Amino acid sequence: MNNTEKQITILDNLLKDIFNIEAVYRQNEKVVFSLTTPFDRTKVIKHTKDRLKLAGYSFIIDEKDDIILLTIDPTPKNKIPLINIILFITTFFTIYFIPVFIKNLDKANFNEILESTITDISNGAGLIFTFAMISILFVHEMGHYIASRRRNIVTSWPYFIPAPNFIGTFGAIIKSKSPFWNRRDLIEVGAWGPVAGWVVAFFWLSFGLTQSSLIPLEQFGLTEMSFSLTGESLLMKFLTLNIIGVAPDGYFYHLSEAAFAGWVGLLVTAINMLPIGQLDGGHIVYGLFEKKQHLFGKFAMVGLILLGFQSTVWWMFAAFGLIFGVNHPPTLNDSKPISKSAKTLGIISLIIMFISFTPIPFR
Repeated sequence: MNNTEKQITILDNLLKDIFNIEAVYRQNEKVVFSLTTPFDRTKVIKHTKDRLKLAGYSFIIDEKDDIILLTIDPTPKNKIPLINIILFITTFFTIYFIPVFIKNLDKANFNEILESTITDISNGAGLIFTFAMISILFVHEMGHYIASRRRNIVTSWPYFIPAPNFIGTFGAIIKSKSPFWNRRDLIEVGAWGPVAGWVVAFFWLSFGLTQSSLIPLEQFGLTEMSFSLTGESLLMKFLTLNIIGVAPDGYFYHLSEAAFAGWVGLLVTAINMLPIGQLDGGHIVYGLFEKKQHLFGKFAMVGLILLGFQSTVWWMFAAFGLIFGVNHPPTLNDSKPISKSAKTLGIISLIIMFISFTPIPFR
């Protein structure tokens, strides 16, 4: 297949779910599609504009009676939008500043809190945590992005989300403007994000545990998190016991910035891998088991509600599941068999979820 045929095939995949393609022809360097649609024309055209802009294409849409003429430059320009850059810089700042600020909340007044925060940052506090968290989030979202583009699914660049919480962010998301064509694509796009992010989180956790220590509970500050292995993930327990060792009575694990970022990375990965709705885990489980996904989703919801009696954070995620839906919608072609590589990737991702899930992250 030559380059022109590849370009037309990619564009055809971006249009065929909402249009009937009546004809395609070249016009100098442009490609012209003659289209009709069985759906509401106004909504379809608006959706098409959003989709093509997000994919980086320049185009002109001309309506002629029942025919819609789409003239498009077949070479996309993947320019990163300014809003994505601003959000990335803002999130970098909040991850760097806010966790250090929160650790100083035990000071007497705001001026002391701010002065101590600035002093700590000038001495290097928060820097390793920031780079670790940004790398985990970035690799996770780029795993989704690259897999999506590889399967001709239109997605945005990652949107990083700053937040005034103990890690300085609500994570990152990418927006999708085209459907999943089949279950293979669903698995690949759903799995590559958490698998890639998990590898980076595993590295930071393993490295960070070599810099961590055991200290008595009374030496922890009022705003510091003390760690025992009760309620931790299987992976966290295995690595901690083999790198640091067993904590004596009255002692708790004091995690370095790198280890804490890795711990957060495992937690976020496991949450994303829950087999609920449009979460990554919902994508993967639907890709593997089709409509049986709703059984896994309901089982996960019951589990979250029960775990909420030990750590109330799970009730929040159960509420999200109820609001946004437990069941995953079908792809355009569920009947297409999934490849062996996609099935293997899906199984690996579920194993990662199983060993990384933290039953009681906060008490």
